Amino acid sequence: MTVIAAFLGTQTLGDFIMYHLVAASVARAIPGSRLFAVYRDDRPYKAPLCRYNPRLERALALPDDPAVVCPVDGLAGLGAADGDPWAAAGLPPADLLLTPSMLNIGGCLWPPPALYIPDAEAADGAARLTARGLDPDRWFAALHMRENLYEHRFGVDARRSVDPSTYLPMIRDLLARGGQVVRLGDPSMAPLPDLPGFIDLSRTGTFAEQAWAVSRARFFLGTDTGPTQLACAFKTPAATTNAMGIGVWNDGDLVALKTFVLSTGRKLTRDALLDMTDTGMQVIYPKDEMDVVDNLPDDLAAVGRHMLDRTEDCPAWRVPAPDPAAGEPLALPLPWHHVLDRADLTMWG
Repeated sequence: MTVIAAFLGTQTLGDFIMYHLVAASVARAIPGSRLFAVYRDDRPYKAPLCRYNPRLERALALPDDPAVVCPVDGLAGLGAADGDPWAAAGLPPADLLLTPSMLNIGGCLWPPPALYIPDAEAADGAARLTARGLDPDRWFAALHMRENLYEHRFGVDARRSVDPSTYLPMIRDLLARGGQVVRLGDPSMAPLPDLPGFIDLSRTGTFAEQAWAVSRARFFLGTDTGPTQLACAFKTPAATTNAMGIGVWNDGDLVALKTFVLSTGRKLTRDALLDMTDTGMQVIYPKDEMDVVDNLPDDLAAVGRHMLDRTEDCPAWRVPAPDPAAGEPLALPLPWHHVLDRADLTMWG
């Protein structure tokens, strides 16, 4: 029986999710294998996400201390139980160690696996959101808009952020069409009007509540940020707006890129931007020589209508999709592919 250990050595939500999926795809490709993981417990979403990976047998959480590093001795079966955290936890030596550089989503064995919220937690999430005003008999869209003030990413890569007020026409349009909208985020985010049917989890919602909302939404509307990858991992139809890269990977998902403008004033074409993406799905661009222009409110509203039309088979809360069966066989090193060679995406505009 092959023991696989994945070192989930990243802080950001999107990368942590994608690392899980790549590790799960490797475990899926090795019948009878056992998947373990090790990560630094420095973000509130990491422990829940480990519970959401159905192929993960157990995860070792290291302290939020930069001096504590990956327990390589224990992973190799050389660690002493009184000094190595892997050995002390009684975890088996690994036959295969997946390092962060191996866990890029470009190396995922296709099709990507799915994450699932355990039944007990899903029931709790439904009860909590119903208590907040979510109607079990109506469909809803989940929405996340990146801003600059999140405590762990304060001011980092501000060009990825958006003005939430530009999404109000889309929100109002979806509400007028009979749905509800659940906003994700954190308390640092700008307040939005208190609209009937609009539920703002950014003020007080826990990560578990927000994850449940993403998993049960008719569709997800996001930006260049980690909750977009969370939607993809739950197989919830997703649109990434004001995108700086691709960031989605399920067939039918939508990408609406920001407009990239050179210092000469010339706007780059969509094909030029896609040629600049790597297997990590981000746009590669010279930051000092290029500016970006956000999607217009009318375009955002049109994206919302497109997603509504695309998901007409989901008139109420979404039922979790089945985990895709194994397809691509294991090969080491993991072969990297561009997502556009794998997924049938809708490129907007």
